[in-house]
Amino acid sequence: MRQLTGVIAGLAVAISVCGCLPFSTSYNTSPPIVGVYYAETGEPLAGVQLAIGGDSSCSSPRVQATTDSAGAFYLPATEGHDAVIILAPGDRWYGYTFCARVAGIMRFVFEETSGVNRSFGRTAVSFTCIESRTPNTTPVVCTKKG
Repeated sequence: MRQLTGVIAGLAVAISVCGCLPFSTSYNTSPPIVGVYYAETGEPLAGVQLAIGGDSSCSSPRVQATTDSAGAFYLPATEGHDAVIILAPGDRWYGYTFCARVAGIMRFVFEETSGVNRSFGRTAVSFTCIESRTPNTTPVVCTKKG
């Protein structure tokens, strides 16, 4: 019995040490994003600045793009890198915010999280964005397709 207790204690220590070893890891913080940006009249809007950020303030964009003459845009996937010490499974959440510059102000328009310990894939997601100039309405609404 004493020997079994020693083996169990030894395994517990070994698992704890292995679970706390530092290692480098990379993960997708957002998927690639493609889409089209329109005025509420249905006309494509060119020159609209878009960004992927890490929070809803849109103040620290990870990547930016501008719509073309057809209102189309593409934002590449963003990636994060960490030297991590794993303390417990299920301790990481990944997410991004999608922002658009409307009337000179970068505004939050969409947010998504991937869930615990799941980063985003490399498959592009598609958005349609509609900018409103009507008073007392949301300035821009971006809808994820699919």
